[in-house]
Amino acid sequence: TQAQLVKRIGGTQPAAAPKRALPASIDLKDAPSRGSVNAPIALVEYSDYECPFCIRHFTQTAPQLLQNYVNTGKVRYFFRDFPIAENHPQAIRAHVASHCANEQGKFWPLHDKLFSAPGTHEPPLLTARAQEAGLNVASFNTCYASGKYTAQIQQSTQYAISIGGEGTPFFVIGTMESDGTTLKPMRTLSGAQPYATFQQALDAAIAGR
Repeated sequence: TQAQLVKRIGGTQPAAAPKRALPASIDLKDAPSRGSVNAPIALVEYSDYECPFCIRHFTQTAPQLLQNYVNTGKVRYFFRDFPIAENHPQAIRAHVASHCANEQGKFWPLHDKLFSAPGTHEPPLLTARAQEAGLNVASFNTCYASGKYTAQIQQSTQYAISIGGEGTPFFVIGTMESDGTTLKPMRTLSGAQPYATFQQALDAAIAGR
């Protein structure tokens, strides 16, 4: 069950995720991304905005990845939802908010304000962050209140589990097909691994593509 799977969380995981057959391809058509569409390698993060290990990755490791791989055109960075209800039942609020921001073309400005501890994603706090991120607040609140993205977010969590995610954050490294939306997976990483672990995995992927 999902509850059993997520007992092993984040930093307690080994760098290599448990052996499980990856799908031949992963559809990233609607996933927000950073970096060049021509980057040879893609890194997909499945994450939970309230998970302490996800927060650690966001604050400590992601900035180095952006500086050295994404901003240099080597890697395209995707984000997918993986809120774990058993551990952070209110985290899904932040994920809904991010989808509403995406409607306004401002996913990343709000995303960068959403990684925070449980209890910090009450609707008024999300509205304040949306305003700080430059969103149209009225449109954001209407979108958020509709709940129209809840099922999609839950499906993303189940999909992450189905391809080997046993905790958050969970990552898939691969190459992109020519359509720019289809990932051919090469390997996975689990947990808030140090930058050096990502560096080794990404360099190997770039060299072996």
